[in-house]
Amino acid sequence: MRSGNATHARRRHISSRLLAAVIGIPLVTDPVSIQGRILDRAVFIIRRGSEVVGREEFVIREGRASGQRDGFTISARAYHPDDRSTPIMVSTIQCGPDSQPTAARLDLDTEDRASVFVSIGSRRITVREVTPNGESARQFPAVDRTLLLDEFLISPYALLPSRSEGSLTTFTPRSGTKEVVDLVDFGREVTTVRNASISLRHLTLGTGSGATHLWYDELGRLVKVSMGSLRLTATRSFER
Repeated sequence: MRSGNATHARRRHISSRLLAAVIGIPLVTDPVSIQGRILDRAVFIIRRGSEVVGREEFVIREGRASGQRDGFTISARAYHPDDRSTPIMVSTIQCGPDSQPTAARLDLDTEDRASVFVSIGSRRITVREVTPNGESARQFPAVDRTLLLDEFLISPYALLPSRSEGSLTTFTPRSGTKEVVDLVDFGREVTTVRNASISLRHLTLGTGSGATHLWYDELGRLVKVSMGSLRLTATRSFER
């Protein structure tokens, strides 16, 4: 029985590789195996009001998981709720030198245990989803400036945008949702982080009560995120 299961697993592994090759999606390496100089490492505590509802650990490295030396790779593990023993999502997002995403892998630990592979090209975005019940692929038109998002992740905001202002398109691969939003840079402003008032660079995505507010320090590191649409605030822990 074990031999049969092993053979079936090998066949599925080979099938996934063949499908990825056919539709042009690079196989993103497991985050723990990615090499490259570490540019940032952080833990973010996520709150709804005063209640801690999750945390996220991420690392930004030079180079990309696909083997290209330019660009960046963001590897993350998200825990929702905070006391969950295993991450609800493990993600790897590859970005070019301009901080634009080029490929991603999102592994979701829920009932369907889906793995989502994303390839962002000059003309199209290809999304492949693999679950125990099978595989599917979808394609979407590409746009000039894209921010790849997921409701479980803070880390896609970790790279300071290369161009601070103007419109960009947020893309959520699991739902296929796209939204054009304005990115506005307010410069340095005072905000509260861990009961202390500090001056940080303040950017916003979108407008009104549903806007996402982003704060970065003088080194360009993400310190705080406030997502009005989800009523969540995430702040960097300085204990590590």
